[in-house]
Amino acid sequence: MKRLLLVAVIGLTVFMAWGCGNGINYELPDEPIKFSTQTFVSPVDKNDTYSAIKYNDRLYIPYGTLDKTLKGDDVGECLGYIVQDGVADKNTRVYVLTADKDVNYLAEINTEGFMDQPIFLRAEDTIGKNIDTPSYIDSLNYDIWR
Repeated sequence: MKRLLLVAVIGLTVFMAWGCGNGINYELPDEPIKFSTQTFVSPVDKNDTYSAIKYNDRLYIPYGTLDKTLKGDDVGECLGYIVQDGVADKNTRVYVLTADKDVNYLAEINTEGFMDQPIFLRAEDTIGKNIDTPSYIDSLNYDIWR
């Protein structure tokens, strides 16, 4: 019985160490961007609206969520955090993705929610275009992206 317990403890320790080594870096940069949300209205359907943020003169709107798993090395630099209706949420951070060299996608990740899914935002100027989407992003099939 002691041997089984020892094996379980060692296995759990190795699993936790491996997971921590591959985790997302939740540190804010020294001068984080404060992403104020705005409303994006679909040019096709004026009743179809999305929360959006602006980065490098591009507007980003929700596209999808996580399909399977997101590894720490999938997530690049933390850019800053979300400010919605004037309220700063420093736990909802915005990241670039390492697989997306053109920065067509950003990830919105909550640092406190163990079970929270990241939200992937796609640049509005890619609507109607066929672009590379990282394999871990699952489209939510919003009308704007069809």
